[in-house]
Amino acid sequence: MIESVESRQLIHDAINRKSLSKVPKGELVLDDKVVSENLSAEHVEFEHRKYFAGALGLDLMTHFPKYHKESGYPVIDLQKVEIEKWATETDMFNFFVLDGAFETGMAFFGFHEFCTMVMTEDEEIVDFVEYVQKINMETIRKLADQGADGIILADDIAFQNGLLIRPQIFKDNFLSSMEKQVEFMDKHDLVPFFHSDGNYMAIIEDIINIGFKGVHCIDKKCNVNLEVLKPYAKDLCLWGHLDIYDIEEAKDSDGLNNVIDNIQKNTEFEGFILGTNSGLFSGIDTKILKDIYSEADKRKSRS
Repeated sequence: MIESVESRQLIHDAINRKSLSKVPKGELVLDDKVVSENLSAEHVEFEHRKYFAGALGLDLMTHFPKYHKESGYPVIDLQKVEIEKWATETDMFNFFVLDGAFETGMAFFGFHEFCTMVMTEDEEIVDFVEYVQKINMETIRKLADQGADGIILADDIAFQNGLLIRPQIFKDNFLSSMEKQVEFMDKHDLVPFFHSDGNYMAIIEDIINIGFKGVHCIDKKCNVNLEVLKPYAKDLCLWGHLDIYDIEEAKDSDGLNNVIDNIQKNTEFEGFILGTNSGLFSGIDTKILKDIYSEADKRKSRS
């Protein structure tokens, strides 16, 4: 029998690599359309999200701001954020996702223009990075007061074969600001995680050294898998791993066992949060995903 444990504590224990009674589970995104389709709810409200997350067995929730850029640099809008409800009415761990300066820059200036500005050392880059750092820190302070447990700094800095810009250029322009934000998260007792799609291994040691406690997205198609990340698992909690191919494979019992075998072999279910790399969007078979979640717990209880 799997021991009952508060989800918030379970995530904290996973991050600190403590012994766990079950496998922690979390999704980067829980799209309202998925909730609507599964619960036949025309208008998705907090209670629908809460019920669906509990039924699926999730231990954490992620929350996102709105970014407005109608006048000048982007501003962060927290008006529709529900962290306080999740913090007081559930026992789930609450992550808030903030875009880093690279991600924000690509969205604001456009990919090619922003990369050109970075590589040509445009003077505006320094001001822009400092601006993003400032608005992120202001938001972090507010989120701590609202009951957030952690912050995911999201910077999609990589593609299949490595970083979108040379690693040293990224370090020279962005790493110091990231470190200051992580220190600010620590000061406000918020757990710092890093997210990027693609192959971010060129800066994995920097991610550790500046104080991130975990990473999300284990992008196997980009040669970032549990086996590659295993040497860093003593310093980082690994979150993600599942993609659409895993869910397809797990439709029969042999495939399901193969998926769980791979996770257990490389993590022993320690310092690990199970979930998809993409989050839950329409089209993902949540029934099969729940089967994977359940089988991981069964395997954990026998280990």
